[in-house]
Amino acid sequence: MLNVTELFLIFSGVVFLGFILNSLFYKLRILVTLPLMIIGVLIGPIFHLIVPQGSSVLLDISSLVSAIAIAFILFDVGLRIDISELELFKSIRFFLPLAIVTGILLGIVIGLLTGWNPILSFIIGFALAGPSSAIFPTLSRIARINTRLKNLLVFESVASDSVQLIIPLILISLLETNTFSAYGIASSIFYFFVLSTILGIVLAFFWTFILQIFHEYSKEYSWMLTITLVIASYGIAQFLGLNGAVAVFVFGIIFSNLPKLFKNFDKYFYDVRPEFSHITDYQKEITFFISTFFFVYIGAILSFNTGELSLSYIIEIGIILSLIILAIRRLSMPVLEEFFTNKGKKSSERILSTFDIARGLSPIIIALLLASSTISIDVAAVLGLIFITVFITNVIESIGIFFYAGAANREKKNQELQA
Repeated sequence: MLNVTELFLIFSGVVFLGFILNSLFYKLRILVTLPLMIIGVLIGPIFHLIVPQGSSVLLDISSLVSAIAIAFILFDVGLRIDISELELFKSIRFFLPLAIVTGILLGIVIGLLTGWNPILSFIIGFALAGPSSAIFPTLSRIARINTRLKNLLVFESVASDSVQLIIPLILISLLETNTFSAYGIASSIFYFFVLSTILGIVLAFFWTFILQIFHEYSKEYSWMLTITLVIASYGIAQFLGLNGAVAVFVFGIIFSNLPKLFKNFDKYFYDVRPEFSHITDYQKEITFFISTFFFVYIGAILSFNTGELSLSYIIEIGIILSLIILAIRRLSMPVLEEFFTNKGKKSSERILSTFDIARGLSPIIIALLLASSTISIDVAAVLGLIFITVFITNVIESIGIFFYAGAANREKKNQELQA
């Protein structure tokens, strides 16, 4: 275990490294999350610097760490989305078939390669069906892509959580109870997505109304008060059995777009635009800080204990699953054709969209739920497969970012020459 002085040094070192990686993003041509995850792996499962070998402390606090990271990151993402440019139907048409096809194929392959129960295989497959709701939103803040494409991909990363969480949760319940209920499936979708969206909208209206009433007293603390309500929004949603991620994301979108949506209600709802730079500047800094440590944490909870399956075989399966995810995503690119600024096969936006496969929070949540469930499974092997696949998809996306950054720089130089 580290002493306090060593922990302080690691803490400050991670912050500075995160800043350097963000600042040198285009020169390094590497996904900023990967080196942070590697640091987590080094101080966690390899050298056991944070907690002793065999300790479950990091896993025990995973729900808290994940909730904080999601609340801050997705609120920041919501703030930056112009709702007038969010093409909802086209976004759903892209992400939903892609997530479902990916989940089904991954489930089939996992079942064939491991011999596990088909339902368990599909639980893992759907848990890995969509991109991380934390990684691309963080990446989108420094990537040079057009607003339409950015909004679509950010929406995909958040909305995919509904598929990655709802379907596995239904299947987990099926395994635990041996019962199948169409009503249960419908109610889960309604609670996770519809009611969560409604809650986010209601809270955004409520908060702008409160800021209007107490404007003279609260304007100096508008960000602190707002982010406090964001955290409360996540907690309220989870307490009610809803999806905190969706609620916070919608809260951010409505909060920042309310003046555009309801121009005739200025006397009832406070226009946050005069103070928007104040709120977004603070939010940008805190989001950077939290997301940096979140990715280190993801690496730190990675487990090399793979139960009955050997580590080498789990890695092979993880590579196969990651390549399948990449192949399916590559085949889906024609759906996004109209969103690309440049139509060439090697355009930077196409490359970034193709390699946007990094998995993150949702599969880890499902892995932890499986570990704590009453289902008879090889817990170590299941956790190992999910964690390693998450890590490998981040490695592949980092490779894609290398090619994306090169293409983006070439396009920038060509634009400068043409100008």
